[in-house]
Formats: sequence, C-alpha cells, structure tokens
Amino acid sequence: MPLDFTASSFCAYHYAMALAECFGGELSLLHVVPPSLLPEWGYAHLARRDEQLKAAARHKLEGFVRAQGTAAGRVKHLLVRAGEPPLQIPEAAREQAIDLIVIATHGASIVPHCLLGNTAEQVVRRAHCPVWVVPGITANDDAPPALLPLRRILVATDFSAESCKALRYGIALAREFGATLHLVHVVPTVLPADVSHLTTILQEGAMKESAARDLARMRAEKVPADLPVVTKVLCGNPFFEIDKEALRICAGLIVVSTHGHTGLRYLLLGCTAQHVVQHASVPVLVVREAGPEFVPLAEHGKENSL
Repeated sequence: MPLDFTASSFCAYHYAMALAECFGGELSLLHVVPPSLLPEWGYAHLARRDEQLKAAARHKLEGFVRAQGTAAGRVKHLLVRAGEPPLQIPEAAREQAIDLIVIATHGASIVPHCLLGNTAEQVVRRAHCPVWVVPGITANDDAPPALLPLRRILVATDFSAESCKALRYGIALAREFGATLHLVHVVPTVLPADVSHLTTILQEGAMKESAARDLARMRAEKVPADLPVVTKVLCGNPFFEIDKEALRICAGLIVVSTHGHTGLRYLLLGCTAQHVVQHASVPVLVVREAGPEFVPLAEHGKENSL
C-alpha cells in the first residue's frame, strides 16, 4: 500500500487495514521518494542524498506504524524506494508478490490532478494484480468516510471475458459482506452527423433490449440463485452513467475489469478510464483476467461457469 503521508493516503491505509483484517491478509507499506526531491548535484552527491532521503522516509514510516499501536499488527513490511511512483509502485508489488494494491486518488484540493490522481491511473495500467482505488480526502475533512462493510456493489460489464473476472470478484465480495450485487451494462450513446435522431433512438432501444437479454442470461448462468442481484441497462457516457448509478444506489464499491498493460477495454477507454479511476465518488476495484486473486474466487459463483 503506497503511503505518502497525505490525508488521502492515510484514508487508504485504514481501508487497506480493514481489508487485511477481513481477509486475513498482511500489509506492506511503501513510500516512494520521487525524483523531484533529489537535488541536481553531481552523481556522488545525488546517490548520497538519495540514501539520506530513503532513510528519513523509513524512519517516518516506522514512526507512523508505532503511532498506530496494536491496530498496525498486520503491517509486516516497510518498503522505501526512489524513483517515479507510477513505476515503482507496480514494480515493488510484483517483486513482493502482492495480491492487491490499495491506493488513494487526490483530495478535492490538496494535491494537483497530475500527481496522485495520475499516479493511481498509471498504477492501474501497469499493475500485475487488482488495484483498489480509494477516493481521496483533504486534510480539512473531519474523518475518513465509512467505506466498510460494503452493502451494495456495482459491477460494470461489457459481456467480455475480462468482465467475467470482475463479476467473479463482485460475487465473492457480495458473499463476504452480505451485500447486494448490482450488475450494470452501459449502451454508449453515439449520434453521428449523418444519422437521424429518430434512427439513433431506435438503435439504442434495440441495443438496450439486447443488453437486457444478455444481462438476464449472465445472471442466470453466472450468479448464484441465492445472492441478491439487481440488473440494469443504461444509455449514455459509460463513466457518467456508472458513477451516477453508483451514487443513486449508494454503492460502496464499483468493480471493473482491464485486459492488461494496453489499457482498459472499451467500457473504460481513454478519458473514461481516467474519470472512473480518478474521479469516481466511491472506491473502484480494477481487476485483470490474469494475475493473483486476493479472494478465493473458485469458492464463489457457479462452478465452471466463469
């Protein structure tokens, strides 16, 4: 779990600790000394200063853990690295065989968008494991939001093989927390210049009907019958509709999928990916088809159906 000693990262720490307690996991804390803090001296001075900054960061991490008292009992490793955070965080996670990265986005006004928010997006793109992105807070917030336990989980699907992994996580987490699963598909709204508005409406209607049938089939084939589930087809911009629906149902988590280092699938391509990861009002869990699993997915869902 990356910790940069901002209010947002402290919020993510408490979230990560709650997840570790829930799933019986261990927590590794990582602080990355960015290049911007390294003075432009000669190489010998730079290397020496680098080690000094890393030692100071480790001392600060140790002090933070001591201040948590017994609540930090699941913290097993303190890691300090120097370099670009978007590169160092996934690399450290891979070296340590981490099952889940928990990272915060920036707060409303505490850190510029190009820093923590962009770091979270790049970590999602490069990580070998699932990434749980926690919305940032500011130092002026009275207390971090109550993020656990989860009561409603929104799984966004585009019916691809990759999104099946997101559904499996949604099912497993819904089981763990006794939550209701909300399975959502967004039909993108596109209005080409040479297509009439009426034609577009008719096309959207047909696409919604087709998506509703696919959702019903997915629910019947993939979701255990005793699990509370709600299906819904939306039309519009995928990011806006996903976030709006998550707010409407008071979801505690959005689960989406990615297919590797080339970026998120169509559901979350381009600016939609940036918006969902950086600006969603609730935590976002981004999973990939291959890689480690921090929950025993094989024990959930219908056997051999995913």
